[in-house]
Amino acid sequence: MLIKRASVTRDTLRYYEREGLITPPVRLANGYRDYPERVLEEIRFIRLGQSVGLPLQIIRSAIPYLITPQPGCQELRAVLEAQMRSLDEQMDKLRSAKARLGKWLLANRAAAMAS
Repeated sequence: MLIKRASVTRDTLRYYEREGLITPPVRLANGYRDYPERVLEEIRFIRLGQSVGLPLQIIRSAIPYLITPQPGCQELRAVLEAQMRSLDEQMDKLRSAKARLGKWLLANRAAAMAS
């Protein structure tokens, strides 16, 4: 079953289908959905994109490159480079917040020891 192989819930699979993120399934006579084999690869691609913080809108625009790869595609590279910059900015903000929190914690500990 695709849900188990892709490690997604039925709701997630239906959502991806509604949003046009995966190849639509064929409907069997009994009404069941029969997903093409490539849907598993599409779901893995979606999950990979989500794991690096790409929004579904960007992932949706990249799916054609999964289906019909274009080596060295400038558009895809630009999106990935922009995401790298965004992650770098987020990491800088987190490092700064961690440093401020560390100072606050040290001051709190010092105050507790002084009393």
